[in-house]
Amino acid sequence: MKKILSVLMAILVLATFALFAVGSSDDDSATVSQGEGTTANDTATSNGNVTVKVGDVLKTSNLEITYNECGEHKGYSQYSPPKDGYKYIYIDLAAKNIADSDAYISYFEFNCYADDVAMESHYEDDGISATLSAGRSTSGKVYFEVPKDAEKIEIEYETDFWDNQKAIFVVE
Repeated sequence: MKKILSVLMAILVLATFALFAVGSSDDDSATVSQGEGTTANDTATSNGNVTVKVGDVLKTSNLEITYNECGEHKGYSQYSPPKDGYKYIYIDLAAKNIADSDAYISYFEFNCYADDVAMESHYEDDGISATLSAGRSTSGKVYFEVPKDAEKIEIEYETDFWDNQKAIFVVE
């Protein structure tokens, strides 16, 4: 009886993996649009990630994320200034749920790298965070503390858990 139960369990596990593999397709990959809805083919990097610049719209399987602006955040509280030699930066985003079910977006889903070194996030009241019903929208910012002399700042957002595909928001 244990042997039959073990075989059935193995078949169930394999069937579950097969179901997820079939459900994942190239149609689910993230795309980036520039300007008036023209998809930019040159935004894909060699590892399948996509690059997103100010003004671009990132489309995932469930969200449409518009990258409005980026810059240095100077309106922080006197009680939480950046460390010596550091500054706060932000990206401003608008997100719309384009799926039929709820979609979630939060500043916790973003990671920042300054000159390829992981940076700490910074919290402000207007940080993007919402569970959106189908067709609903939100907007907000994502903040990080980075060195003042950083030459390259990129913020990553995972667009597809199964493919490990990321959108790289370029901070200029």
